[in-house]
Amino acid sequence: MNDLTELTIVAASQRLAHGEVSSFDLTEAYLVRIGALDATLHCYLAVRAEAARVEAHAADARHSRGERRGPLDGIPIALKDNIDVAGVPTTNGMGLRSGTTPVDDAEVVRRLRAAGVVILGKLNMHEGALGGSTDNPHHGRTQNPWRLGFTPGGSSGGAGAAVAARLCAGSLGTDTMGSVRLPAAYCGVAGLKPTFGLVSTRGIVPLSWHLDTVGPLARCVTDLGLMIDGMVGFDPEHMESVRAPDGPSYAIAARGDLAGLSVGLIENLERVEMDPDIREVFSESLQTIERLGGKLRRLDLPGYEPTLARRAGLLICEAEGAVVHEQDMAAYPDAFSPAFRRMLEFGRDAPSARLVKAERTIQIAGFLLRRALEEVGLIIAPTAPQPAFPFTAPTPVSQADLTAIANFGGCPAVSIPCGLSRAGLPIGLQLIGPPFGERALLAAAGVFEAACTFALAPPAVGSPEPGAAGASGR
Repeated sequence: MNDLTELTIVAASQRLAHGEVSSFDLTEAYLVRIGALDATLHCYLAVRAEAARVEAHAADARHSRGERRGPLDGIPIALKDNIDVAGVPTTNGMGLRSGTTPVDDAEVVRRLRAAGVVILGKLNMHEGALGGSTDNPHHGRTQNPWRLGFTPGGSSGGAGAAVAARLCAGSLGTDTMGSVRLPAAYCGVAGLKPTFGLVSTRGIVPLSWHLDTVGPLARCVTDLGLMIDGMVGFDPEHMESVRAPDGPSYAIAARGDLAGLSVGLIENLERVEMDPDIREVFSESLQTIERLGGKLRRLDLPGYEPTLARRAGLLICEAEGAVVHEQDMAAYPDAFSPAFRRMLEFGRDAPSARLVKAERTIQIAGFLLRRALEEVGLIIAPTAPQPAFPFTAPTPVSQADLTAIANFGGCPAVSIPCGLSRAGLPIGLQLIGPPFGERALLAAAGVFEAACTFALAPPAVGSPEPGAAGASGR
């Protein structure tokens, strides 16, 4: 393989370990590709070219001394721009914060640096992490590599698009009601929302203290496991951090089948209005699950209405976001876009009884999900009710109807590609597991990934037509 940017993290790590490629050459290949394509895609808000080269040289020096820190040592990644990197401005997708330069890394960045990653730069996002298009009024819109003029999703749109376009080996995004999984689905990559508190969010600009998580995006499930290995760990300085049960690497080898695995279908989610292509590809995915030995079981969550629960979650995000940005809202009211400002003011001004009701709604939804996961090994659903949509169309309000419940339950959830729409746009499959069930969840996702028969070739960046795709598997 001549183009180093085509290597997965697993493949690149193996070649680094055997001295077949250097971290510097790998990093340089990504920097060259960023220089060639990012003016079109606008994934990056800041590229740390010289700093990344220094970090790559340091990784190569460690390797030459036989001191490689692990499988992530020398791997180039990029970060959503609400995650602090010392010396690099954290914008949080906002105009106001463009001059805010942290002196310390976020805890998750500190851990990944200790694992030896090379940080290429900071990625564009939806303003304030509150929205689903990454059409940013301060920093411009990020294009979906599969089709220009279409959204990569949000709020971690830059993180999804950069992985899909081979502008980094992996990326970090944040997920409050689906903001890692939705860009993963729209951009045809894999994305993991971990158990709430498993990965510290200290040093990340919050949106909702109740729901925020940080998770990896990559090209395959095993890559996600390698990344999460470098991210987890109890943070005594962070009140939301939790201690995970001990266990092996998250990048465990997938079994050959799903024999004996009980897979739940939540009928409440199936009643959400979906694009016909989503339903058709999801039905084919269910057939694949059964062919692999999984046992489908239909579940009903009494009283759970996905749309109403998503609206309740959005209100909590708006109210907590208003608290996060309270001082800046008062001092610099014109620094917020009108749309973002309206959302924060709506949350700020909501009656206390309405906030209490919203809080209770999402608590009940989370309880029902966790209880359902006591009856089945995992739950399956489409990731989004629709494929990526054009910037010229309204953002569908239902985007997070299928993803939000995992945040409400504090449960891990992964999105993996499962097919293509008739227009050639990626479609994502979501698997949800019980709290701290990442290993089993990723193992099952890996089995499905290996069994997929559709071709998901890298998108043809730079064309207004759909990217290179193979058969959809229909």
